[in-house]
Amino acid sequence: MNSPIRQQDMCDQKPWLTPWEQVSHLKSKGVRFRYMSEAEAVEYLTKNNNYFRLRSYRTGFPKVSDGKRKGEYVNLDFKMLVDLSIIDMLLRNEMISLTLDIEHFCKVDLLGRIEQHAEDGYEIVQDYLSEQDTFDSKGNVTNWVKKEISRCESSAYSAGILAKYSGFNMPVWAFLEVITFGAFNSFILFCAKRFDDDELRDRFYLLRAAKDLRNACAHNSCILNGLASGENARRANNGVMKALSKIDGVGSYQRKARMSNERIRQIVTTLYLHKEVSSKGVIKHKAQSLSKFISRANRNINYYKGAEVITSSFSFLSKVIGAWYLCDAEDMPSCDS
Repeated sequence: MNSPIRQQDMCDQKPWLTPWEQVSHLKSKGVRFRYMSEAEAVEYLTKNNNYFRLRSYRTGFPKVSDGKRKGEYVNLDFKMLVDLSIIDMLLRNEMISLTLDIEHFCKVDLLGRIEQHAEDGYEIVQDYLSEQDTFDSKGNVTNWVKKEISRCESSAYSAGILAKYSGFNMPVWAFLEVITFGAFNSFILFCAKRFDDDELRDRFYLLRAAKDLRNACAHNSCILNGLASGENARRANNGVMKALSKIDGVGSYQRKARMSNERIRQIVTTLYLHKEVSSKGVIKHKAQSLSKFISRANRNINYYKGAEVITSSFSFLSKVIGAWYLCDAEDMPSCDS
C-alpha cells in the first residue's frame, strides 16, 4: 500500500498536455491569441519552446481581482510570452559575455597585484590550497579545489597545462587557467586577506553576484520570469548604489525597489563590475551589443502596459545601460586600438 506522502505526491502531479491542450489551458487562464493565432501558438510550442518555460513569464502580469474573469490575466497575449522569452535569451547571451570579460580582466589585475607584492608564484598557490584542506567524516584530508582541478585532467583544454605540473605544484599564472570561476573568486578573497587589500575584498563580493548570474545563464535559466521587488539575501554593494544615484531619471524609490530584486541586483552589479575592470575598447564593443539589446527589449514595450513589474524593470535597465555604456560610446576608442 502506498504511503500517504506518496499518495499526496501522486495527487500533485500535473498531466502531460499536448500543444493544443496547452493552448486550451492558457485560454482558460485568460491568455489571448490576438497577435498570434492558436495554430501559430501550437506550432511554436511544438518546435521552438516548451510550455513550462514559456508560461513562467506570466508571473509579471496582473490578474483580474473580481467579477466573472476573477483569477484570469488582465491583458496577457500569447505573443507577449514569446516576446519575453526572446528578450530573455538575448539578455542571457549579453550577461554571459560580460562575465567572461570580467573574469579575464580580474585575472589580469590579480596577477599584477601579486607581482606588486613580490609574491612567489608557486608559494602563493600552495598556501591557498593548504588553506582549503578539510577533514571528512572518516578523518581523511579532502580539498574541494584540488578535486575540481583533478576533474580537468582529461579535458582537451586543461590537460596540457596540468600535465606539466605534478602534485598541484603549479605557478599562479597556470593555476588561474585551470580553476573554476568559483575557485577563482575564493582565491581573490584569499589574496585580499593576504595583502590586506580592501578593494580586492570588495571585488570578491561583486564577483559573487557575477558568478551567480553566469551560472544561471550557463544553465539557460529564465531570468525575466522573476522581477518583482522583494527582500534580497545579499545587500546591494555601496559602490553600485552610489553609481546608480548619479544616473538621471533614476530616483531613490526606483533604485531601491529594483535593486531589492536579486536578479536585477546581479545584472546591475555585473554591468557595474564590467565597466570598472574592462578595457575601453572592450567596453565600446559591448556598448554596441547592449544598445541593440535595449532596442530589442523595448521594441514591443506597448505590449506591457499595466504590467508594472516588466515595464519598470525594462525602464530601469535601459537607464543604467544608457548611463554606463551608451552615453560616451562614441568617444571611446575602437576595439582594435
